[in-house]
Amino acid sequence: MGEQAGTARPDDIAEMDITEPTVTWLEVSHPQQPIPIGENDRVLDSEFNHQHDVWEVLLVALPEDEEGEEDE
Repeated sequence: MGEQAGTARPDDIAEMDITEPTVTWLEVSHPQQPIPIGENDRVLDSEFNHQHDVWEVLLVALPEDEEGEEDE
C-alpha cells in the first residue's frame, strides 16, 4: 500500500531483474555516491529538483545479455 508505481530507489534498480527495457525516474539525494546500474543502462536526462533538494534522473535499464543471445 505504501509503494508507488514508477518510483524506484537506486538500491531497487540494482536489485531488479530486468527482462525488458524499462524507463524509470530515480531520485538521487547523494549524487557523490555512485549508483549501480547495468553495463547497457543509460541516463536519458537529469535535472536538479530544488524543492526536494535531489537530482532526478531518467534512466533506461536494459536486460543483461548473460548468455550472449542473438535473436537474428
